[in-house]
Amino acid sequence: MKKKPPPSPRLAAVSVMDPDLAKKDRDLLERAEAHPRSFSEGEMSVWWATAPRLVRPGAGVVGLAGGAWFTGEVEWYKPSAHDGGANLTDVTGRTMQGIFDTLHAALTYAWPIGAGALVLAATMFATDAAARNKSARRLAELRGRCVQPAALNDDARTLLARTQQAKKAVLTSAVHRFDLIDRQRNEVSLPRQEWEVAEALREYTRLVKAEPSNPKGGKVAALLDTRRRALRASLDGITRRVEALESYAEQVAQADDRYRELQQIQALTDGSDDVLDFLARTVRDDLAVAEIEGMTGEAAAVADAFTTALESAKEAAVIALPTRTTAA
Repeated sequence: MKKKPPPSPRLAAVSVMDPDLAKKDRDLLERAEAHPRSFSEGEMSVWWATAPRLVRPGAGVVGLAGGAWFTGEVEWYKPSAHDGGANLTDVTGRTMQGIFDTLHAALTYAWPIGAGALVLAATMFATDAAARNKSARRLAELRGRCVQPAALNDDARTLLARTQQAKKAVLTSAVHRFDLIDRQRNEVSLPRQEWEVAEALREYTRLVKAEPSNPKGGKVAALLDTRRRALRASLDGITRRVEALESYAEQVAQADDRYRELQQIQALTDGSDDVLDFLARTVRDDLAVAEIEGMTGEAAAVADAFTTALESAKEAAVIALPTRTTAA
Protein backbone atom coordinates (compact mmCIF):
# COMPACT_ATOMS: atom_id res chain seq x y z
CA MET A 1 0.00 0.00 0.00
CA LYS A 2 1.43 3.32 -1.07
CA LYS A 3 1.88 6.01 1.51
CA LYS A 4 -0.01 9.19 0.92
CA PRO A 5 2.25 12.12 0.06
CA PRO A 6 2.58 14.73 2.80
CA PRO A 7 0.12 17.61 2.46
CA SER A 8 1.51 20.65 0.69
CA PRO A 9 2.17 23.64 2.95
CA ARG A 10 -0.75 26.03 3.09
CA LEU A 11 -0.23 29.25 1.26
CA ALA A 12 -0.01 32.23 3.58
CA ALA A 13 -1.46 35.54 2.44
CA VAL A 14 -0.12 38.89 3.61
CA SER A 15 -1.72 42.31 3.87
CA VAL A 16 -2.32 44.25 0.65
CA MET A 17 -2.28 48.04 0.41
CA ASP A 18 -3.67 50.27 -2.29
CA PRO A 19 -0.70 50.94 -4.62
CA ASP A 20 -1.89 54.54 -5.00
CA LEU A 21 -1.24 55.26 -1.30
CA ALA A 22 1.26 57.99 -0.48
CA LYS A 23 4.45 56.80 1.21
CA LYS A 24 3.60 58.42 4.57
CA ASP A 25 0.19 56.70 4.59
CA ARG A 26 1.78 53.38 3.68
CA ASP A 27 4.32 53.83 6.49
CA LEU A 28 1.50 54.59 8.95
CA LEU A 29 -0.36 51.41 7.98
CA GLU A 30 2.83 49.37 8.27
CA ARG A 31 3.53 50.78 11.76
CA ALA A 32 -0.03 50.02 12.83
CA GLU A 33 0.32 46.46 11.57
CA ALA A 34 3.72 45.96 13.21
CA HIS A 35 2.65 47.52 16.55
CA PRO A 36 -1.12 47.00 16.84
CA ARG A 37 -1.20 47.72 20.59
CA SER A 38 0.20 51.21 20.06
CA PHE A 39 -2.70 52.08 17.75
CA SER A 40 -5.48 50.07 19.40
CA GLU A 41 -6.79 52.84 21.68
CA GLY A 42 -7.89 55.09 18.84
CA GLU A 43 -8.66 58.76 19.38
CA MET A 44 -8.94 60.02 22.96
CA SER A 45 -9.15 63.30 24.89
CA VAL A 46 -5.89 65.22 24.94
CA TRP A 47 -6.58 66.19 28.57
CA TRP A 48 -7.12 62.62 29.76
CA ALA A 49 -4.10 61.45 27.78
CA THR A 50 -1.92 64.15 29.38
CA ALA A 51 -3.17 64.58 32.97
CA PRO A 52 -2.16 61.14 34.38
CA ARG A 53 1.41 61.70 33.20
CA LEU A 54 1.61 65.00 35.12
CA VAL A 55 0.51 63.72 38.54
CA ARG A 56 3.94 62.83 39.92
CA PRO A 57 5.91 65.77 38.52
CA GLY A 58 3.04 68.09 39.54
CA ALA A 59 3.16 66.73 43.08
CA GLY A 60 6.88 67.40 43.12
CA VAL A 61 6.40 71.03 42.07
CA VAL A 62 3.68 71.51 44.71
CA GLY A 63 6.05 70.04 47.29
CA LEU A 64 8.78 72.50 46.31
CA ALA A 65 6.39 75.46 46.49
CA GLY A 66 5.00 74.30 49.86
CA GLY A 67 8.53 73.87 51.21
CA ALA A 68 9.46 77.38 50.08
CA TRP A 69 6.41 78.82 51.85
CA PHE A 70 6.94 76.78 55.00
CA THR A 71 10.64 77.63 55.37
CA GLY A 72 9.83 81.30 54.82
CA GLU A 73 7.07 81.38 57.46
CA VAL A 74 8.74 79.48 60.28
CA GLU A 75 10.94 81.58 62.57
CA TRP A 76 13.31 79.36 64.50
CA TYR A 77 15.32 82.00 66.29
CA LYS A 78 14.45 85.14 68.22
CA PRO A 79 17.25 87.10 69.95
CA SER A 80 17.34 86.61 73.72
CA ALA A 81 16.32 89.52 75.97
CA HIS A 82 19.48 89.28 78.12
CA ASP A 83 22.36 91.67 77.66
CA GLY A 84 25.17 90.69 75.33
CA GLY A 85 26.07 87.14 76.08
CA ALA A 86 24.91 84.21 74.03
CA ASN A 87 23.82 80.97 75.55
CA LEU A 88 23.49 77.52 73.93
CA THR A 89 19.91 78.21 72.88
CA ASP A 90 20.98 81.32 70.98
CA VAL A 91 23.74 79.43 69.14
CA THR A 92 21.42 76.56 68.20
CA GLY A 93 18.65 78.94 67.15
CA ARG A 94 20.92 80.99 64.92
CA THR A 95 22.31 77.85 63.32
CA MET A 96 18.84 76.42 62.60
CA GLN A 97 17.63 79.77 61.31
CA GLY A 98 20.61 79.95 58.94
CA ILE A 99 19.86 76.47 57.63
CA PHE A 100 16.21 77.31 57.05
CA ASP A 101 17.07 80.61 55.38
CA THR A 102 19.43 78.80 52.97
CA LEU A 103 16.83 76.11 52.30
CA HIS A 104 14.15 78.75 51.75
CA ALA A 105 16.35 80.57 49.23
CA ALA A 106 17.04 77.33 47.35
CA LEU A 107 13.37 76.31 47.28
CA THR A 108 12.34 79.80 46.22
CA TYR A 109 14.48 79.40 43.10
CA ALA A 110 13.69 75.72 42.56
CA TRP A 111 9.90 75.68 42.49
CA PRO A 112 9.47 78.21 39.62
CA ILE A 113 12.01 76.21 37.60
CA GLY A 114 10.06 73.05 38.38
CA ALA A 115 6.82 74.76 37.42
CA GLY A 116 8.35 75.82 34.09
CA ALA A 117 9.55 72.27 33.45
CA LEU A 118 6.06 71.00 34.31
CA VAL A 119 4.48 73.36 31.78
CA LEU A 120 7.01 72.26 29.16
CA ALA A 121 6.31 68.59 29.89
CA ALA A 122 2.55 69.20 29.74
CA THR A 123 2.99 70.87 26.36
CA MET A 124 5.08 67.96 25.06
CA PHE A 125 2.61 65.36 26.34
CA ALA A 126 -0.34 67.25 24.88
CA THR A 127 1.44 67.65 21.54
CA ASP A 128 2.22 63.94 21.51
CA ALA A 129 -1.40 63.08 22.33
CA ALA A 130 -2.65 65.40 19.58
CA ALA A 131 -0.25 63.77 17.10
CA ARG A 132 -1.47 60.31 18.12
CA ASN A 133 -5.06 61.44 17.69
CA LYS A 134 -4.22 62.76 14.24
CA SER A 135 -2.61 59.42 13.35
CA ALA A 136 -5.62 57.55 14.73
CA ARG A 137 -8.01 59.64 12.61
CA ARG A 138 -5.89 59.13 9.52
CA LEU A 139 -5.59 55.43 10.24
CA ALA A 140 -9.38 55.14 10.48
CA GLU A 141 -9.64 56.83 7.07
CA LEU A 142 -7.07 54.43 5.59
CA ARG A 143 -8.55 51.19 6.90
CA GLY A 144 -10.49 50.68 3.67
CA ARG A 145 -7.30 50.98 1.63
CA CYS A 146 -5.66 47.97 3.22
CA VAL A 147 -6.93 44.39 3.09
CA GLN A 148 -5.91 42.16 5.98
CA PRO A 149 -5.91 38.36 5.49
CA ALA A 150 -7.86 38.06 8.75
CA ALA A 151 -10.73 39.96 7.09
CA LEU A 152 -11.16 37.21 4.46
CA ASN A 153 -12.78 33.81 4.65
CA ASP A 154 -10.81 30.67 3.81
CA ASP A 155 -11.62 30.59 0.07
CA ALA A 156 -10.78 34.26 -0.38
CA ARG A 157 -7.59 33.99 1.68
CA THR A 158 -6.35 31.11 -0.47
CA LEU A 159 -7.02 33.02 -3.69
CA LEU A 160 -5.19 36.06 -2.34
CA ALA A 161 -2.19 33.91 -1.39
CA ARG A 162 -2.14 32.39 -4.90
CA THR A 163 -2.20 35.88 -6.40
CA GLN A 164 0.69 36.99 -4.23
CA GLN A 165 2.68 33.86 -5.05
CA ALA A 166 2.24 34.47 -8.80
CA LYS A 167 3.23 38.13 -8.39
CA LYS A 168 6.35 37.20 -6.41
CA ALA A 169 7.35 34.55 -8.98
CA VAL A 170 7.26 37.11 -11.79
CA LEU A 171 8.99 39.96 -9.92
CA THR A 172 11.83 37.74 -8.67
CA SER A 173 12.50 36.05 -12.03
CA ALA A 174 15.74 36.61 -13.92
CA VAL A 175 13.96 37.56 -17.14
CA HIS A 176 12.15 40.31 -15.20
CA ARG A 177 15.30 41.58 -13.48
CA PHE A 178 17.19 41.80 -16.75
CA ASP A 179 14.24 43.44 -18.52
CA LEU A 180 13.83 40.56 -20.99
CA ILE A 181 10.08 40.91 -20.45
CA ASP A 182 8.17 44.15 -19.85
CA ARG A 183 9.66 45.02 -16.46
CA GLN A 184 8.01 48.43 -16.15
CA ARG A 185 4.60 47.02 -16.93
CA ASN A 186 5.03 44.23 -14.40
CA GLU A 187 6.02 46.63 -11.62
CA VAL A 188 2.98 48.82 -12.27
CA SER A 189 0.31 46.28 -13.21
CA LEU A 190 1.03 43.39 -10.85
CA PRO A 191 0.52 45.40 -7.61
CA ARG A 192 -2.64 46.86 -9.15
CA GLN A 193 -3.90 43.38 -10.05
CA GLU A 194 -3.13 42.16 -6.52
CA TRP A 195 -5.01 45.10 -4.97
CA GLU A 196 -8.07 44.69 -7.19
CA VAL A 197 -8.23 40.97 -6.40
CA ALA A 198 -7.87 41.69 -2.67
CA GLU A 199 -10.63 44.31 -2.78
CA ALA A 200 -12.98 41.97 -4.62
CA LEU A 201 -12.25 39.15 -2.17
CA ARG A 202 -12.90 41.43 0.81
CA GLU A 203 -16.28 42.43 -0.61
CA TYR A 204 -17.07 38.80 -1.38
CA THR A 205 -16.25 37.84 2.21
CA ARG A 206 -18.39 40.69 3.57
CA LEU A 207 -21.39 39.56 1.54
CA VAL A 208 -20.92 35.94 2.57
CA LYS A 209 -20.74 36.87 6.25
CA ALA A 210 -23.90 38.98 5.90
CA GLU A 211 -25.97 35.88 5.13
CA PRO A 212 -28.26 34.63 7.91
CA SER A 213 -26.79 31.60 9.62
CA ASN A 214 -30.23 30.08 10.27
CA PRO A 215 -32.66 31.04 7.46
CA LYS A 216 -36.36 30.77 8.26
CA GLY A 217 -38.94 29.85 5.65
CA GLY A 218 -38.83 28.58 2.10
CA LYS A 219 -38.74 32.02 0.49
CA VAL A 220 -35.70 33.03 2.50
CA ALA A 221 -33.97 29.77 1.59
CA ALA A 222 -34.77 30.24 -2.12
CA LEU A 223 -33.51 33.82 -2.05
CA LEU A 224 -30.40 32.74 -0.19
CA ASP A 225 -29.75 30.03 -2.79
CA THR A 226 -29.99 32.57 -5.61
CA ARG A 227 -27.69 34.91 -3.73
CA ARG A 228 -25.13 32.18 -3.17
CA ARG A 229 -25.12 31.24 -6.85
CA ALA A 230 -24.45 34.88 -7.74
CA LEU A 231 -21.62 35.06 -5.20
CA ARG A 232 -20.18 31.81 -6.51
CA ALA A 233 -20.24 33.17 -10.06
CA SER A 234 -18.40 36.26 -8.86
CA LEU A 235 -15.83 34.15 -7.05
CA ASP A 236 -15.38 32.05 -10.20
CA GLY A 237 -14.63 35.25 -12.10
CA ILE A 238 -11.99 36.23 -9.54
CA THR A 239 -10.58 32.70 -9.73
CA ARG A 240 -10.19 32.96 -13.50
CA ARG A 241 -8.30 36.19 -13.02
CA VAL A 242 -5.99 34.53 -10.50
CA GLU A 243 -5.47 31.58 -12.83
CA ALA A 244 -4.47 33.96 -15.62
CA LEU A 245 -1.85 35.48 -13.31
CA GLU A 246 -0.63 31.99 -12.40
CA SER A 247 -0.42 31.06 -16.09
CA TYR A 248 1.65 34.18 -16.71
CA ALA A 249 3.94 33.29 -13.79
CA GLU A 250 4.32 29.76 -15.17
CA GLN A 251 5.30 31.07 -18.61
CA VAL A 252 7.81 33.42 -16.97
CA ALA A 253 9.24 30.48 -15.00
CA GLN A 254 9.67 28.50 -18.22
CA ALA A 255 11.42 31.46 -19.84
CA ASP A 256 13.63 31.64 -16.75
CA ASP A 257 14.58 27.98 -17.13
CA ARG A 258 15.41 28.44 -20.80
CA TYR A 259 17.41 31.57 -19.95
CA ARG A 260 19.53 29.71 -17.39
CA GLU A 261 19.99 26.82 -19.78
CA LEU A 262 21.09 29.23 -22.49
CA GLN A 263 23.58 30.85 -20.11
CA GLN A 264 25.07 27.45 -19.25
CA ILE A 265 25.34 26.45 -22.91
CA GLN A 266 26.95 29.78 -23.77
CA ALA A 267 29.42 29.35 -20.92
CA LEU A 268 30.37 25.96 -22.34
CA THR A 269 30.68 27.20 -25.91
CA ASP A 270 32.65 30.32 -24.97
CA GLY A 271 35.71 28.11 -24.71
CA SER A 272 35.08 26.42 -28.05
CA ASP A 273 38.32 27.75 -29.55
CA ASP A 274 40.33 26.12 -26.78
CA VAL A 275 38.42 22.87 -27.30
CA LEU A 276 39.03 23.06 -31.04
CA ASP A 277 42.77 23.55 -30.51
CA PHE A 278 42.89 20.66 -28.09
CA LEU A 279 40.94 18.32 -30.39
CA ALA A 280 43.01 19.34 -33.40
CA ARG A 281 46.10 18.06 -31.59
CA THR A 282 44.56 14.69 -30.78
CA VAL A 283 42.10 13.84 -33.58
CA ARG A 284 41.43 14.75 -37.17
CA ASP A 285 40.34 18.29 -37.98
CA ASP A 286 36.97 17.20 -39.36
CA LEU A 287 36.09 15.41 -36.13
CA ALA A 288 37.04 18.50 -34.11
CA VAL A 289 34.95 20.74 -36.31
CA ALA A 290 31.98 18.35 -36.09
CA GLU A 291 32.14 18.38 -32.29
CA ILE A 292 32.19 22.17 -32.12
CA GLU A 293 29.42 22.49 -34.68
CA GLY A 294 27.32 20.13 -32.62
CA MET A 295 27.79 22.27 -29.52
CA THR A 296 26.97 25.39 -31.49
CA GLY A 297 23.81 23.78 -32.85
CA GLU A 298 22.69 22.88 -29.33
CA ALA A 299 23.24 26.45 -28.23
CA ALA A 300 21.19 27.72 -31.17
CA ALA A 301 18.37 25.29 -30.33
CA VAL A 302 18.31 26.45 -26.72
CA ALA A 303 18.34 30.07 -27.88
CA ASP A 304 15.32 29.35 -30.10
CA ALA A 305 13.55 27.67 -27.17
CA PHE A 306 14.34 30.67 -24.99
CA THR A 307 12.91 33.01 -27.63
CA THR A 308 9.75 30.89 -27.84
CA ALA A 309 9.42 30.87 -24.04
CA LEU A 310 9.78 34.65 -23.93
CA GLU A 311 7.10 35.07 -26.58
CA SER A 312 4.77 32.76 -24.61
CA ALA A 313 5.40 34.79 -21.45
CA LYS A 314 4.61 38.01 -23.29
CA GLU A 315 1.38 36.54 -24.68
CA ALA A 316 0.39 35.42 -21.18
CA ALA A 317 1.10 38.94 -19.92
CA VAL A 318 -1.39 40.36 -22.41
CA ILE A 319 -4.09 38.17 -20.84
CA ALA A 320 -3.08 38.55 -17.19
CA LEU A 321 -2.15 42.25 -17.31
CA PRO A 322 -4.62 44.02 -19.61
CA THR A 323 -3.56 47.47 -20.71
CA ARG A 324 -5.54 50.25 -19.02
CA THR A 325 -6.94 53.00 -21.22
CA THR A 326 -8.06 56.38 -19.99
CA ALA A 327 -10.65 58.61 -21.59
CA ALA A 328 -9.33 61.77 -23.22
